[in-house]
This record gives sequence, structure tokens and C-alpha cells, in this order.
Amino acid sequence: MTFANASHFAALAVPSTGPDGRDVVIAIVKATFVRRRDGRAALADQQAPVRVVDEPHFPEMPESSVRYPSDICIEKRGTDVVVVGDAIARRPTSVLDISARVRDRDVLLRVHGERVYYRGGAGIVVGPAAPFERKAIVYERAYGGTSADLATVERRNPVGRGIARVAGELAGTTAPQIEHPARPILSAEDRPNPVGLGALGGHWLPRCGYAGTFDDTWLRSRMPLMPLDFDLRFNNVAHPDLQFEDPLVAGDRVSILGMHEDGLWGFDVPAVPVQVCARLHDGRRITVHPAIDTVLLEPGKDEVQLTFRQAFPIGRGKSLLREIRVDEHEAPHQEGRAS
Repeated sequence: MTFANASHFAALAVPSTGPDGRDVVIAIVKATFVRRRDGRAALADQQAPVRVVDEPHFPEMPESSVRYPSDICIEKRGTDVVVVGDAIARRPTSVLDISARVRDRDVLLRVHGERVYYRGGAGIVVGPAAPFERKAIVYERAYGGTSADLATVERRNPVGRGIARVAGELAGTTAPQIEHPARPILSAEDRPNPVGLGALGGHWLPRCGYAGTFDDTWLRSRMPLMPLDFDLRFNNVAHPDLQFEDPLVAGDRVSILGMHEDGLWGFDVPAVPVQVCARLHDGRRITVHPAIDTVLLEPGKDEVQLTFRQAFPIGRGKSLLREIRVDEHEAPHQEGRAS
């Protein structure tokens, strides 16, 4: 089988096995846009490559959160929106609210400067925050974590702060800096849902809960295929608040507040004329215009990455897959506008 990329975008063909055991080839296409000085979006001169593995925030830490998620999977449900970057204050402050708005959905975060747990009259409480001007929005700064004896783990965010075997062990340790404004973390007794804007690891909840049941029956009758109860949502990497069952489309508005030097940073999803065509052994052609299934926003770089994918069975005989070609179908180019 041959693979040709005749588009302006990055593309990769990945052989894989589908949930039903069939051999497939996944055509993955990624289009990278930048915001120009005139406030409009343009295709980037340098297109980001298709990522074959997760890239961590902190490579020196084996349990680091994910900075850039891998693009490799057969299919997703709807669209993931992942935001990478820092909270940016225009002057030193101890607290800053940021938000991500996609369509009509708002995801709100409150970011504090460094603060610690200490023993107070009401038990183990969170102390005042130090001022800051820039703070990375990473799960390591949100509620979660793993106790020192590894007995207690917040599986929705095992790299965060605030988890201990007993509350007293938190005294003198760093407290969470990222929280939901409506659910502040004031003491060791507060255990809110972990919040964030970035990608989740594959062994984190809720993702790992969708992988299916790996039991003796699976070992005997199914391995190495995924379990029969595998759920497609395992492939969705975004925080649950930033997963959209209906895929994003051209014209959808995405706005980020508090993560750019200008304050408000926005982007209209542009029209991307991605076309993927498969040619079979008997000459038949299958043409697909895949939907956007991943939007990665990096306001600090004025960059947006849109990812598309389509899996084709390798087949056999007359249906044997001979070629996949990525192209741009005939459509007027539309530019998104930024704010």
C-alpha cells in the first residue's frame, strides 16, 4: 500500500488493529494555524507533525502530566479540546481567574500563587498565596496526587497536590494552586473534583475506566485485542469538561481568557478542506471528508492545531487497500478571526 500527502498539512498513515480484530490503516491529518498581527488566522509555515507518543510536561519525571497528547488512535467520540499554556497576569497578583469558552460552554479555573498547608485552629488549612505573574496550568498544581506510602491515589489526577494517608501529613506541604472558583480548597478536608485544561493520561480516570475488562476470560479468548466492553471514549484525551460529543465545525468560536499577554485570546475554527481518498485493488475509490476530532490550543504561541482521522480496512482480494491519498477538496479558503 502507498500513502501520499498532497495537502499543505502534516499527515501520517498508521497501521493498526480495529476493535473487531480487522487490520486497518489510519490516515491522520493535522493542520496548524497561527494568529497574524492583523488578528486573523493563517496556515502556519511550519506544520506540527503528527505525534506518535505523549510528550510530557516534565520529561525528567516518570509520572509527569501530558503536555502534548499522542495523535495515534483509530477513532474518537466527538472532539477533544486541549489547552496548553500559562496563566498570565498583567501585574503581580496572588489569584487570577482564567476561562476557556468553547461554543456556549465555559470552563472556569482559579489560579493561586504558591501556598502551603499549615496547622491552624480549624485543623490543617491552606495558607495565603504568594504573588505571581505567570503560572503553568498543569495538573501537578491542581487537587489530586498520591500519598507518600502509595496507599491512597486520586486516580483522576495522580500527580496533583492535597492527597495524604491522613490529613496531618499535609502540614508544611504545597497546597493545590488551581481550583474551580465555586469549589475553593480551604483545608485538607476539601476534596473537589480535579480541574484542568490539559490532556489526561491513559491510566487516569475516567479514561482507563473505558478501556474494558482485562480478566481471565479476556486472557483466554480475546488477547491481544481490546476487551469486548472497550468504550471508544478511552481514546478521548481532553478533560471531561472539554469533550464535545458533537464535533466542532468551521465557525465555532473558542476563547481563552487569562492565558495570553493581550488578556482575551480567541479563535474561530477555520474551514479546513481535508479530503482522504482510498483506492482499492479493483479500482474503487472511497473518498471521506473527516471531522475535526482534536483541537489543541496554545495561546502563548498564538497557535492552533486541528486533527482529523479516518481508518480504512486493509481488506483482501478485490477489496485490498492499495493507496491512501490526503488532499484538499475544492472549497473556498476561510480564515478564522482572532480577538
